[in-house]
Amino acid sequence: PVFAIDVDDSFSPPAETYFSNTRTNAPLLTEHHNELALYATAMSTWQKSHSFCSNCGSPQVPIEGGTCLECINPGCGAKSWPRQDPSIIVLITNRDGTKALLARSARHPQKMHTCLAGFVEAGETFEKAVLREAWEETGARVDLSSVTYLSSQPWPFPRSSMIGFRARANDELPLNIDPNEIVEASWFDKDVVAAAAEVPGPVMQHEVAEQALKKDPSLKLLIPPKGVLARSLIDNWLNDV
Repeated sequence: PVFAIDVDDSFSPPAETYFSNTRTNAPLLTEHHNELALYATAMSTWQKSHSFCSNCGSPQVPIEGGTCLECINPGCGAKSWPRQDPSIIVLITNRDGTKALLARSARHPQKMHTCLAGFVEAGETFEKAVLREAWEETGARVDLSSVTYLSSQPWPFPRSSMIGFRARANDELPLNIDPNEIVEASWFDKDVVAAAAEVPGPVMQHEVAEQALKKDPSLKLLIPPKGVLARSLIDNWLNDV
């Protein structure tokens, strides 16, 4: 069995150990331990945010090894399971595959750009979500016929399941950035992205990104590390012949 313990900020880790943010550090683990870390994060977040029954408002208690919550009210007894909010993430390239559209949000370090992403709305297909998110965030018009599924990844921040795609768009049209979503976006040549792919470490952490840019001031771009879906989509494009 594998156990996860949810502790608060008052807990001091044992000597020679430390806490680490799963969002930026889990991708650096092995595939198996990455999955365990994300699963533990998802279950912990879900249990903390669902203390009370949505049916009658009574407290809930974990059962079935913590994978299910049950209402303690004898007249209710409703059960609930972890909720997943589907999200799309997409690497958009121009029509001849020489450039990729990447964006930076306010929480990312300087020059850290990644794929476009967003939640799937009710009654919306994944493919139409790709088109809508690209248009809303950057003004890019994605070719619907080009939207291709590649892979998926759990992303419990707070409770998403990321569905990864590649797509194409016309890079000759002007971009129109939504400042409420991202701070900048641009089309990057393949050689620029390939150079960023050589930078090691968890560069989505501000201090690591700063060190990377200080070490090589010529870098025009930083991209997510291996182990996250955004990087898998980018690498898939970089490996295109």
